[in-house]
Amino acid sequence: MNRTKTDTYMFPVAPPFDIAYRKEYVSHPVGPHTHNAAEVYFTLNDLPDVLLNDTVSAVPAGTVIIIPAFCIHQLYHEPGLTYERYILSINTEWIRSLFCDSSTDYSYLYDNTTPILFFPDKRQKKELIRCLNGSLNISDRTTPEALILFLQLFKLIHSAVLSIGTPGKSRLPVSSAQQKVNRMIAYLQEHIHENIGITGLAEYFYLNPDYLARLFKDHMHISLGKYITLLKISAAETMLRDGKSVTEVQEALAFSSYAHFFRTFQKTTGISPSRYRKQYHSSGN
Repeated sequence: MNRTKTDTYMFPVAPPFDIAYRKEYVSHPVGPHTHNAAEVYFTLNDLPDVLLNDTVSAVPAGTVIIIPAFCIHQLYHEPGLTYERYILSINTEWIRSLFCDSSTDYSYLYDNTTPILFFPDKRQKKELIRCLNGSLNISDRTTPEALILFLQLFKLIHSAVLSIGTPGKSRLPVSSAQQKVNRMIAYLQEHIHENIGITGLAEYFYLNPDYLARLFKDHMHISLGKYITLLKISAAETMLRDGKSVTEVQEALAFSSYAHFFRTFQKTTGISPSRYRKQYHSSGN
């Protein structure tokens, strides 16, 4: 039976928080995507190509990665290997209401340009795993017991973030090929409001288009065209949340027509841009 492929890169998260432990053989890793929730990712495997907003790098086992809501990311692992990790998803709207919306102490959960990495020592790892495993035994995330366990876990994570002060990307190994891809990503982000494609990108970097496309896909594990679409739709989501109309967003991001933007947004996110906007604004577009 043929299966219809979908290009949905946005994965909604509804509960206040959720915790999962996974150890499995995965033959087809998930490509670049975003969530409407923050994600704390504790990898127990080396990851060769991790995309966090604008940087691709290798990430060693034992790293905790904090991925803000709506941050484009990919946590790529080698196909055919057992893949072990803990994942904590945090509904940022719930966090805002829990800790006061005006607080900036937890902005690292909302600012999609600044993912954070930290490298817990042996004692911190033991405590982190203990809290994670304790929360796994709670099926209902809305009970007082679940909240207490979450706060204990979040206190560990928040203390680690405060101790490092800034993201830990500088400690991560980046190959020369990944550096080239990172420069491409930076260029694409800077020119996201233009009609960009592989030809213009290849000319700018003085590279053969076929070589550039292959290099990009080797480390991003998604085609350049699909990544540009994801980048534009991610920018569109931000603009719609900020109150821009659907037409304003379509024109600002150089989509050829309203209909093209509408179809692309709905195909990528699973929701129309007008409906997405109404989730954040009571008025129409």
